[in-house]
Amino acid sequence: MNQGATKSVSQSTIQRTLLRLGLRSRRLVRAPMLTAVHRRRRLEFARQYSSWTSTEWRQVAFSDESRFMLHRTDGRWRIRRETSERNHPATIAGTVQAGGGSIMVWGMFSWHSLGSLIIVEGTMDQYKYASVLADHVHPYMRIVFPQDDGIFQQDNARCHTAASVRAWFEEHQDEFTVLPWPVNSPDLNPIEHLWDHLDRVVRAMDSQPRNLAQLATALESAWLNIPENTFRDLCDSLPARLAAVRSAKESNDHMQTLVNNKPFGDDYLGDDFGDLWG
Repeated sequence: MNQGATKSVSQSTIQRTLLRLGLRSRRLVRAPMLTAVHRRRRLEFARQYSSWTSTEWRQVAFSDESRFMLHRTDGRWRIRRETSERNHPATIAGTVQAGGGSIMVWGMFSWHSLGSLIIVEGTMDQYKYASVLADHVHPYMRIVFPQDDGIFQQDNARCHTAASVRAWFEEHQDEFTVLPWPVNSPDLNPIEHLWDHLDRVVRAMDSQPRNLAQLATALESAWLNIPENTFRDLCDSLPARLAAVRSAKESNDHMQTLVNNKPFGDDYLGDDFGDLWG
């Protein structure tokens, strides 16, 4: 784009040109590696809950862990691409683990309210998770769903499926139920978009965290200030997410189906969550 060594183009000019060409800044897709068994079970899940509307999904509390790096080496890279290129192999990154300078957090939320954001020392194991269940999940479910009609969602991480954890859930099955979740399906969990929201908020801070303690404080503050309409809209997106799985018959382009259809319109979730649609 530069015209010779003596003529330079400003960064803002380059950005405007890229936008005019339809090359918006996008979050690099992290696609789960799906086996035939994974694809079948995801499709079965989408079909099993095809009758659920936003009313039913508002009774679900979603949860997960995520790791945040002090410096941007956590795979949240951004690229320039056209909308139709979301699932092109050149625009997809494999998921890798990075060590050092990181914080693991656990959080939960439902349509009704945000739950706790917990800083996890080291890596989550069944014993730490048992403490999270007793100290945070149990009181949240009792308060938010006093009629004992709440549903708790978790993925199939080893610490979530340990015998001691399963026994704990059995002891509390009269108070709330656990939603069976398909293996290797983080893209179906709306909390993933909250993790991206936290990352954006922290990276946009004028004064960047310089150590892990400051990063933890920044993440906790960002979590507490998530707008209500943001997490409510995410919960209400579940019917469309599962419809996309059914429509695509679980090829790896089911999120592209959402991108093309945009069932909630171009402005769904605003700029922060535009990546939901590509």
